[in-house]
Amino acid sequence: MADGNRYLARDFGTGPARLGWATAARSSLWARCACGREAAIDPRLWLAQGLGRQMLHELEPRLRCVCGARRARLEVRGLAEAPGGGAGGISIFR
Repeated sequence: MADGNRYLARDFGTGPARLGWATAARSSLWARCACGREAAIDPRLWLAQGLGRQMLHELEPRLRCVCGARRARLEVRGLAEAPGGGAGGISIFR
């Protein structure tokens, strides 16, 4: 601005999470199915498709769980929040 102050049109710290946030340092993308299964998701396939600005909730129908669910909840977690073991069974469908 003319007075030297910064002006942000949007506060980037709030609002729906976007896929690109999973690429931040010490962050990871996780999916959680309604059956309780959790799995780390590699976002590189979606990022290669140019979906980095896509909101996570819009990508949830693209996941499949081994229990047969056609949707899983996505969230960006820090490395300390990752479960210790037994994770897996959720994959990107398309």
